[in-house]
Amino acid sequence: MRIALLCNDRIALPALDYLLSTGELVAAGMPVRLSETQPVVRERCRREQIPFRTFEKKHFEAAIHDWLQQCLPDVVLVKTFPWLIPASVLQLPRHGFINFHYAPLPAWRGSNPLFWMLRNQATMAGVTVHEMTAAYDEGPILLQHSIPIGRNINFGILYTQLAYVGVQLTAQLLTGWQSGTLEKKEQDAAAAAWYSHPQPADLYIKWQSMDAEEINALVKACNPWNKGAAARWKNWTFGITYASVLEDVPQKLAPGTILSIDSVAGFTIACKDGKALLAEVVYCEEGFYPGYCLSAFGLKQMDRLS
Repeated sequence: MRIALLCNDRIALPALDYLLSTGELVAAGMPVRLSETQPVVRERCRREQIPFRTFEKKHFEAAIHDWLQQCLPDVVLVKTFPWLIPASVLQLPRHGFINFHYAPLPAWRGSNPLFWMLRNQATMAGVTVHEMTAAYDEGPILLQHSIPIGRNINFGILYTQLAYVGVQLTAQLLTGWQSGTLEKKEQDAAAAAWYSHPQPADLYIKWQSMDAEEINALVKACNPWNKGAAARWKNWTFGITYASVLEDVPQKLAPGTILSIDSVAGFTIACKDGKALLAEVVYCEEGFYPGYCLSAFGLKQMDRLS
């Protein structure tokens, strides 16, 4: 099997290593924009003498035609590549283009489903392997694997867990082709839901409308990629990066009110359901700190976050 890989970020790295170990990888490609992952992929390909190419979105259709003619893959595996694959090339490889979507389909379509799964307090995550069509996240499903989302799991941990699920499914996919045991399952359009990429307003804590568990879910969904859920005091914004919910709160104050901000009680904030959020780790431009250290910037008990 001649395999080409299109990827975008670190979630593909474990699968890249696996494919390199099989000797079946013949080419790899990424968007041209420089990221932390690109030098890693480039260097691993260089060591194994695998051609590596970057693509510009403006000229992508012509470039990927050229790329496929050069590397002649039997299949192209796609792992978080950000652009729609042109319909004109989907059927050029013998097995087409196979997408690894790091969420259950069809219920969690979109470019950043992990954020929304954590934000919406879903209990299960997973990876879906499906044939690609001319539409995002559609096409028959070949393989799926689900994992539970633990209570203390944040975006970063879940991302890494799913990266290794992706390796397992990569191996199962290749085995299934060899044995002829893969079965296609059409996606149920009635169960489909689309989640757009989160906008800045989605990343702010809304003290008046969100209860303590919802706020903590947002904190976990924003750690580490947004450096925490955004909170505002006066005209200053900081991120709450790690938090927990306090059930027994003697003072019932307006949501967003700082109940304590010291090294003993910590940085606690009243929530609308009578509970409190203990902001254990925070981020601002000056660095990451225990939450109570924000007192050095002027925050004090009874101040109210907006």
